[in-house]
Amino acid sequence: MPTNEERAERGKAILEIYAVQFGDPFDPAANLTDVLTDLMHTAVRQPELGLKFQASLEIAGWHFDAETKEYVEE
Repeated sequence: MPTNEERAERGKAILEIYAVQFGDPFDPAANLTDVLTDLMHTAVRQPELGLKFQASLEIAGWHFDAETKEYVEE
């Protein structure tokens, strides 16, 4: 199981790759919004994948809460 630091680094890598290919290398906040928006479109426009974006986002929140008991998100 990856550590929280490893998860943070994976997230950063995803945003950096996205910024280079599709986004703005100087605006990580906009890139995060765009990644999430693109994934929402994928979930809706490609139903054959069986994705439920809102359900996945809720479950991700539960996982994050359980994995971050030692610090508070700001």
